[in-house]
Amino acid sequence: MKIRSQFYILVFGIVVVPLLAFAGLLAMQGGRESSVVQVPGYDEVAALAGGSFDRASWERLADYMAHKPPTMEFTVLDPERRVVFSTISGHKVGDLVSDEALLGYMRETSGDYFYQIDSPVRSSEGGLLVLTRIERSERLRPPNPFNRFFTTFAVLLAALFLFSAGMAVLIARSITQSVLALDAATRRIAAGELERTVEVRGSNEITSLASSLNAMRLALKDDLARRSRFIMGVTHDLKTPLALIKGYAEAIGDGMDDGAGTRERYVGIIGAKVDQLAGMIDDLIDFVKVDSGEWRERLELKPLAPFLRGLCRRLEADAVLLGRRAESSIDLPDDLAVPFDERLITRAIENIVNNALRYTEPGGLVRVSARVERGGDGGERVALEISDDGPGIGDGELPLIFDPFYRGSGSRREQGMGLGLSVVKGVVESHGWALSARSEPGRGSAFRIEAPLR
Repeated sequence: MKIRSQFYILVFGIVVVPLLAFAGLLAMQGGRESSVVQVPGYDEVAALAGGSFDRASWERLADYMAHKPPTMEFTVLDPERRVVFSTISGHKVGDLVSDEALLGYMRETSGDYFYQIDSPVRSSEGGLLVLTRIERSERLRPPNPFNRFFTTFAVLLAALFLFSAGMAVLIARSITQSVLALDAATRRIAAGELERTVEVRGSNEITSLASSLNAMRLALKDDLARRSRFIMGVTHDLKTPLALIKGYAEAIGDGMDDGAGTRERYVGIIGAKVDQLAGMIDDLIDFVKVDSGEWRERLELKPLAPFLRGLCRRLEADAVLLGRRAESSIDLPDDLAVPFDERLITRAIENIVNNALRYTEPGGLVRVSARVERGGDGGERVALEISDDGPGIGDGELPLIFDPFYRGSGSRREQGMGLGLSVVKGVVESHGWALSARSEPGRGSAFRIEAPLR
């Protein structure tokens, strides 16, 4: 049960339990006050009395006894001193009791009872005699008008205390068990024990925190695994060019080159591997920078169209050098400004375009277009699309191309660490933009970046 629900029950009980207890006391008191002596009807005693009194006399007697306290006992004698009704032990209905016997009985028990003899009803045949008695302790008890109030208050207070104490114990027990379980689970996670699932029994708000703690545990576990893969990938990809640089440098140092031409070729290879290492380091810097997100606090609004047009001119020149074609269509207003980091967005677009140029056959075409579109939610956005007519990407590889260190089957022999598209995705999404890709084997690929306009 939720802690809030438990407190609601506690508050409700604090209000309702005293009312219920008070109603019970009233019912008990009312029942006690309404309890009267059950006097038999006239027909039951008429045969025994032999007609010594009439019905009206008996009904008046019954009304007389009904107004007496419930603690009072009675014995009713007819004019012949025959017992016709009795609640006093020792007097049986039908017995004849003489005046001497009656007085003797009263003397014997006068130490415990107060007695009174009345003749409340008279008839032509004679009067009915009523012997009443009450215990001395009951009679001698001093009347106290506050007894009922104090008794009622004590009962209400006791009921409220018992209910509140019981609910407080249940709530405290529920919270304590959940908190102790969460504390133990937190200590295990802090100690690096991420395999064990956090289990907390119950259904209150604290136990629901266990699901969040489990999500955090899985996120930490995934982050540690990703960090391990990152370190292993970086180590593996950096070792290859470093080993080649070391090998060629040692060959030159040992005089194994057989001429100036060979030495120049070795130096050229070393320079190319150094450039490769520099590119890898740049990828790593961008990857870590995007992951940290500190640069986002310094973003400024900048015109997007002039930036894209200048970038596309450089990319078109690169395409000519590589024997490919590049076209651009930037259909954006010159004053359209969005917050972005020029260097990172340049790096992201260049990564996509360079991949397209690399995998497109000589003479192939790479297109870059940008326009303003209206989304399904009614908001406007800039749609930047980079497409090519290259070999395309297989359906099995398309969902994986943005994963760190993933290298598709067509890029196994290419240089790099498989961080290019991962950096692109990180840069785009860290700007609050969206990145998607579609491809069909043999018909090229298209990458789409959507930047919402606020």
